[in-house]
Amino acid sequence: MQKKLPVKILVVDDEQLDLFVTKKLLGLEFEAEGFTSVEEALRWARDNHFDVVLIDYYLTPTILAHHVLKDLRAIKGDTFKAFVLSNYVDDQQARELRSAGFADIIYKPITLEKFREHVKAE
Repeated sequence: MQKKLPVKILVVDDEQLDLFVTKKLLGLEFEAEGFTSVEEALRWARDNHFDVVLIDYYLTPTILAHHVLKDLRAIKGDTFKAFVLSNYVDDQQARELRSAGFADIIYKPITLEKFREHVKAE
């Protein structure tokens, strides 16, 4: 039986409490690193490997998840799976996010089961 490598997850969420909860939850089974600052997340991504990124949809009034994904792809290429974390996105936003390169939207509150299902679906 081949041992599965641990999945390393990058989480970007401007809400400190949401970031804390997401990292703690995912940290039960995975290696999770998180940032409330987009700049810090990008700086970390330059020097570190990750398999999956979870990005909150609304980070600031002018920075949305797809802006961060574009910057991460410029740094890392297509070496990771990307998911949006959100309380709500409408159908038009969901289509735009998928066309921007996100695999799917994971609705808050995140659970290990939801995360596993989304990652396996890829």
